[in-house]
Amino acid sequence: MDELRKAQAAVAQARTRLTQAVLAARAEGRTWADIGKELNMSRQAAFKRFGEPVNPATGERIVARSITSLRERTEKVFALIAASEYDDLGLFMHPQTAQELPAELIADTWRSALSEVGTLEHCVDTSLELPGGAPLADDEQIIGTVVGSTILECEAGRLQGRVAFDEQSRVVGLLIVPVDYEPLPF
Repeated sequence: MDELRKAQAAVAQARTRLTQAVLAARAEGRTWADIGKELNMSRQAAFKRFGEPVNPATGERIVARSITSLRERTEKVFALIAASEYDDLGLFMHPQTAQELPAELIADTWRSALSEVGTLEHCVDTSLELPGGAPLADDEQIIGTVVGSTILECEAGRLQGRVAFDEQSRVVGLLIVPVDYEPLPF
């Protein structure tokens, strides 16, 4: 267990060093595009992860939020869909998204998917990422949209399930596609 603790401490140190290096690069005049390119992510993804945006109306810094619960929430969304518990699912959804993705549409899409792969058994390899695919650690602080991605293990096959969450952790997008589907819209 000592090795685990040491490795976890090293990861935390590396994140701190990376953040400090990004801030130093910004102080030297590097653009978000430069930083994103160096980190193999888009400039927007770099900004969302390391930027310090300011609310133009108030001049106050916009504070990043914790995303620790979004991995579990991603799996919960698909469990609710699989159980046809659309009223409970609606509690997680942004009101506009709930209008654009009514329960009937979600149910029809789910039935269509299940006709190919059978009943959902469980979710595996659930992860969090920025739109565009840059991976996130569960304990990162982030501003804006976060995507929960999971593999839906079904009785006769696998699907990829994706949930886009807004800055208040409400569902703003759902996607159910074959595991190797490309390109992903979010």
